[in-house]
Amino acid sequence: MSLKRSIPVAIAGSLAGVAFVLALLHLIALTSGGEVRIATWRIAAIAAGYDRKADDLVSPRKPSAVDLDTAERLGNLALREFPYDTSSWLRIAYIDQLRHGGLSPAGVAALVRSYDLIAVDPTLAPWRIRLVLENWSKIPNNLKKAAREEAKTLSTHGRGRAKLKTALAAVKNPQSAVMVTLWRQRYVIEASRIEHRSPEKAVSRVGY
Repeated sequence: MSLKRSIPVAIAGSLAGVAFVLALLHLIALTSGGEVRIATWRIAAIAAGYDRKADDLVSPRKPSAVDLDTAERLGNLALREFPYDTSSWLRIAYIDQLRHGGLSPAGVAALVRSYDLIAVDPTLAPWRIRLVLENWSKIPNNLKKAAREEAKTLSTHGRGRAKLKTALAAVKNPQSAVMVTLWRQRYVIEASRIEHRSPEKAVSRVGY
């Protein structure tokens, strides 16, 4: 092989090796809480890894204050890696509610940010719709409208309605009782009747 041909081959091999190492490091980071370190040096980080660890910390019914602090720190690290991480913004809002017994202005802002990024998220919708309803008196009108539109979109598909029904049933705030009843009637019961009467009109706007 000539020198001219061997150089590009060597470069391609080196790049492939680098790509493999980087992929391996990020896989390790995903399963190791978000990052890989050697001594004090962080050599790889991935938002999904931080998210996974943070989810584990807030999953118990009553997370400790230390766990909430750690989960928030991990969420902020995830957002540093990927600012469009909707689940991190939503988790930060949820942590804020757990800390204060309701959303503070900072928690509301994090929840608004999650809707700004993705208006309808089939995976996160039940969680954030419930968060909105649990804090209804503190929620600005634009955020109420966003949650209402998300609930309406979920209602266009049977699986979406099932998720919505579960989320509504879990709301404990008595101040939201009227709204919960209204949404259940409009977006679960009536939407189901309409679909059964006219299935051809009940076209889902969300992929499930």
